[in-house]
Amino acid sequence: MQQLQLTISLLTSNKIPAIRRCLDSLVPILMRIPSELIIVDTSEDPRVRALVSQYTDHVIPFHWCNDFSKARNAGLRKARGEWFMFIDDDEWLEDTDEIVDFFVSGEYMFYNSATYRQRNYTEWTGVNYIHAYVARMVRRMPETRFVNTVHEYIIPYQGPVKRFSLYAHHYGYAGDSADSKTDRNIPLLEKEVQERKPTVHNYLQLCQEYRSAFQYEKAEEYGSKCLELEEEDMEKEKSWCLAYLPRIVRLQGDFQRTIEVGKQMLRRSYCTEIAALLIYTDMMAACEGLGGHEKDIIIYGKSYCHGMDRLDERPEQWFLQSIGGLEEQQIKNLKYKVYLSGLKAAVHIRDQGSALFFLQRFSWESSEIENFYLPFYTMLQKKENKGFLWDSFVGLEVEDPFVDIVRARRAWETGDVEAAQKYNISASDSRNMVVFQEAVLLSLQSEGTISLKTWMHRMDIQQWEDASRYVAGRAKLNGLAQWIGTAKKYQPKFPAQALAMQIAFQERLLAEGILEFDDQELYCKMEQYCSWVQRYSALIYSGYMLQPENLHLMPKEHQFAVQMGQVFHALQGSDHQKIMRELHQAINIYPPLCSAVRRMLPIIIEKLDSPGRADGEFRSLGAQVKKMIRDLIQEGQYMEAVPLIQQLSTLLPKDLDVLRLRQELWTYLTDQG
Repeated sequence: MQQLQLTISLLTSNKIPAIRRCLDSLVPILMRIPSELIIVDTSEDPRVRALVSQYTDHVIPFHWCNDFSKARNAGLRKARGEWFMFIDDDEWLEDTDEIVDFFVSGEYMFYNSATYRQRNYTEWTGVNYIHAYVARMVRRMPETRFVNTVHEYIIPYQGPVKRFSLYAHHYGYAGDSADSKTDRNIPLLEKEVQERKPTVHNYLQLCQEYRSAFQYEKAEEYGSKCLELEEEDMEKEKSWCLAYLPRIVRLQGDFQRTIEVGKQMLRRSYCTEIAALLIYTDMMAACEGLGGHEKDIIIYGKSYCHGMDRLDERPEQWFLQSIGGLEEQQIKNLKYKVYLSGLKAAVHIRDQGSALFFLQRFSWESSEIENFYLPFYTMLQKKENKGFLWDSFVGLEVEDPFVDIVRARRAWETGDVEAAQKYNISASDSRNMVVFQEAVLLSLQSEGTISLKTWMHRMDIQQWEDASRYVAGRAKLNGLAQWIGTAKKYQPKFPAQALAMQIAFQERLLAEGILEFDDQELYCKMEQYCSWVQRYSALIYSGYMLQPENLHLMPKEHQFAVQMGQVFHALQGSDHQKIMRELHQAINIYPPLCSAVRRMLPIIIEKLDSPGRADGEFRSLGAQVKKMIRDLIQEGQYMEAVPLIQQLSTLLPKDLDVLRLRQELWTYLTDQG
């Protein structure tokens, strides 16, 4: 009879969908190698019993007693396989081929234990997670057993150890699940250290649990106890506390002590290279919090980089030094934060060599470099950084669109128009918005000398709209009119792109620059804006979309332009109620221009005012304006209501409603002052 190679033991609760997913992930193992499945059922739920009975006859009822080791040992005692594997019901394996191959090939005979990665999701979307290597498989021996009531682990756990690259999904630390586990685990661990001899493992787990519960003082207390406890062959476990103690101190807001604790931990004999790397990141963050420690940030940042390089030269050390979440991927996930922090520090103290050092660490040959264009761009926008950073980027020997557009900017500033245009064209191979936005800024600031034609041929219209709005939002208000003129130069060959830019710039003028021009200018600019929007829509939308009955399908700015067009048209007639109705609707359609429309109300009222107007028309118009004023007061838009109430007081000097509105408005304004 063939030897049973593997026993898989599953501890179940009452999470039926999760249990089914877990069991389904184990089926390929059970179907392809000599193995057995043992269920230790703590749920006392007949639905769980019915479900697991579909997968195995080996079901052990277990009355829950707040002791994970007892529950695990119940399954272990019934095991018959050469190897023993245990798993929780809230995790499932992504791919089991490696485990199957491990046994089918006979490789398992040369190992005594094995690990795989647990992908611990920190939120329910599944985007953010931390990998931790978990020891879940061992060669079964007479002395094999589980210890600890919570955060149980199996002993003896001996080498050599097989390291699987496969991973298990685990949502036990996402959202409320993490909180409930922490609430459950802390009392159990506290009870264990009180009733039994304290161990490094228990102090370590308490440190982790209190850290997860954001109780950092308690986490520091138990982390320190863990380090001071003398226990044989527990240096690796201590290295976790050692690595995280500076972070726990930093999370308490004590940056100076973070640095001091970090230095102490680095001097400990069992400070592993991985632990040191994490400590450097927290010392950098503490230095940033203190301010004025740029040289130290650079030193710690370079130490992190050199340490990571040394480990990459001996990749097996990443695994050998890993414990819990302290492992290669977690450390490398921090590298770009380190590079950016080091770069900012180097820029601040004008250390060109260090700036180049950190810039060169980025993966310029990889598409992920685009994730850092925006931070680079933000640094470049600071006037005091520009010259230094331009020189740093130009000094990079890389082919990259963002670097090319920086080179173009540098060439333009030094008067080399030919080189600026060459680099601008080279950068246009990219469809990245940050690169494009910088190209638009360069072209506008050069008043079109650096052409955007190459970009206009390659970018789609949505990208063009987004970039136009982005650039308009960062431009100086007093320069927008000039940029509108520059955009018009492209209208003959690129009418849609030119209009998109003009619309974005004009919208910003109307939204934020209404105090920069008089009433008549405001009126004219609004008319112009609405005309441009409708012309733009006619260029990019079909006739079907432009039909009045399909107006609701169009973008809000188009709906606004059409509505305001009706206002301008109605002003040529005498239907004042219609004018105010159309105007009120326009206010509610497009919030970015709400203030501009409200500012126009006195202008429109003035246009309607004439000596021959009947008293009834005045009152009808006045009722509409009073409603708008009340709405503004309700919304707390008191300053916008002032010009309206002043104009209305002139039109209806004997209206008691207006009199009360005036007093109400001024009461609010006085309270604000």
